Amino acid sequence: MSGYALVVFSKKSRNLIIEAGELIGWDKVNPDILGSMLQAVASEDKRSHLGMHYTSVPNIMKVINPLFLDDLHEEFEKAKGNETKLNNLLERMRKMKFMDPACGSGNFLIITYKELRRLEMDIFEELGKINNSTMYVPTIDLGQFYGIELEDFAVDVTRLSLYIADHQMNLELKRRYGDYLRETLPLHKVGDIRCGNALRLDWNEILPHEKDDEVYLFGNPPYLGSREQNKDQKMDMEHVLGSIKGFKNLDYISNWFYLATKYIYRSNAEFAFVTTNSICQGVQVGILWPKLLDKIEISFAHTSFKWENNAKNNAGVTVVIIGCRNFNTNEKHLFMGNIVQKVQNISPYLAEGDSRVIFSTNSPLNGLPKIVFGSMPNDQGNFILNDDIYEDIPDNEKIFYKRFIGSSEFINAKKRYCLWLYGIDKSKYEKITFITDRISKVRKYRNNSRRKATKKLALKPQLFGEIRWKSSNAIIVPAHTSENRLYVPMGIVDASTIISNSAMAIYDAPLWLLGLLESRMHMLWLKNIGGTLGTSFRYSATLVYNTFPVPELSTRRKNEIEELIGNILDIREEEGGTLAELYGSPLAAKNPKPMNPRLLEAHKELDKVVDRAYKSTDFKDDNERLALLLNMYSEMVNKKG
Repeated sequence: MSGYALVVFSKKSRNLIIEAGELIGWDKVNPDILGSMLQAVASEDKRSHLGMHYTSVPNIMKVINPLFLDDLHEEFEKAKGNETKLNNLLERMRKMKFMDPACGSGNFLIITYKELRRLEMDIFEELGKINNSTMYVPTIDLGQFYGIELEDFAVDVTRLSLYIADHQMNLELKRRYGDYLRETLPLHKVGDIRCGNALRLDWNEILPHEKDDEVYLFGNPPYLGSREQNKDQKMDMEHVLGSIKGFKNLDYISNWFYLATKYIYRSNAEFAFVTTNSICQGVQVGILWPKLLDKIEISFAHTSFKWENNAKNNAGVTVVIIGCRNFNTNEKHLFMGNIVQKVQNISPYLAEGDSRVIFSTNSPLNGLPKIVFGSMPNDQGNFILNDDIYEDIPDNEKIFYKRFIGSSEFINAKKRYCLWLYGIDKSKYEKITFITDRISKVRKYRNNSRRKATKKLALKPQLFGEIRWKSSNAIIVPAHTSENRLYVPMGIVDASTIISNSAMAIYDAPLWLLGLLESRMHMLWLKNIGGTLGTSFRYSATLVYNTFPVPELSTRRKNEIEELIGNILDIREEEGGTLAELYGSPLAAKNPKPMNPRLLEAHKELDKVVDRAYKSTDFKDDNERLALLLNMYSEMVNKKG
């Protein structure tokens, strides 16, 4: 067989293998371990390339329970004592089909098969009570299970694991009923477990289905963010999603959601996948979900939780589970840890609310002052000075320099300065060699640029490329900051400071606005609507700030917020240290560093006051906060429209 080496066994080696097989209690083997074994033996490079993640049994149950298993168990409870209803349930289960279009070593298929066989045994037992029958003829068959997997070895493991699961269930049936054992040999036919690229295959060819067929797709496809995809994966993205504007910004798993939507559209089929929460945050929501939610709806979702499995080098990611179906009137379920909430609709941000997507807008919808990027030097570093160089400059020449602060400088208290000649007559510095040399280098750099806009800037080489500074106080908002913090540190700078283009600025802003932006409500909006870039929050003026819903604030409320944010600023100064140290990284998985306790308490006091501005009673949790904000956004957009 092509690709495989022929192995010749001696009589001794054959006997040893048979003996080892007899020593193994196959009925005790956990199929989940096979997936973990595959992950352990696969090379690091291959795991990274495929984005391989293996799902533990508890996490598989989080997918298949709300997708179909809970409904089957509920139907079973209602059918108890009724032979016709019990037989109808068996017939329904016999006709059901299941496919994992990224099956890996088959864990989803294996656990589903075993759970259905156990339910089938419970039904047999209930039928036996009704008609005193001891005839148990299993109807659940391996032929109902399908999969697609890129790696041929994993396909073989899937088939083997299904056979082991079948054998285990037959032994379990014998233990329960004594005299019955379905023959494991000859092996029963497994459904099509196809080796190939799921993004290039026709799923309906592998598992054909008609409009009324009860088919379920599930699994844990590769995640791979837009910047982590190799050339072949980028080609897959274009093949599947090329017609969608902005598809290059989507995670690789978006392909599975798109193809599954096409597969179940206008049929009785449903799907549910484990995925990183990034496809429900930030710009990806506006790109992907409108293309899905005009055809299907979200039927259930598990909000963000930490990933756990039995595999070596356990994948440390935050995931969600999303189930989708065609539109119907059945209730929807939102799972938040151990809490289950029945809701009318689940938004693509995985909160209760309508399916409206937040889109970028160039001006604030909320009536807040305008936010802008800081000033950009476009100077090849020639305008920027570190603290040592600045200290060596004569005091009478320091009037030509200002403090220069971006996100990193602000959070880590780094001192940098910049040459700032805006509004200063040339005659005042043209004899200062240090300054004229810097200007000359900037002119040369800009003239050598291939960009016409940069070449044009060479006409004014003494000035920053983009100037947005105003002679007033400003709120500084870091464009990127660690997602492991409870709050994004923001602050106030005066007119003697130039905010760089690595941060954002709100000039002439009232102090209460800083309090609003530092609140839990705004952090929640940033996290869900802005999303993350790598391990950092990504603050977007157009997507986060301009769309943030703001309630009507009385003068009294504004004064209250100003007092509390003023207290926070005082505590920062009194406690000392950098903002990075004060705000810590309490949410970091491996090395959490606590937030300064005094500062944390001050933030919590601010949160209470801001919460009351949005709602007169306490919020149950962040999901309720997000649901309210999404509803307020819809109302805000409707008024503008």
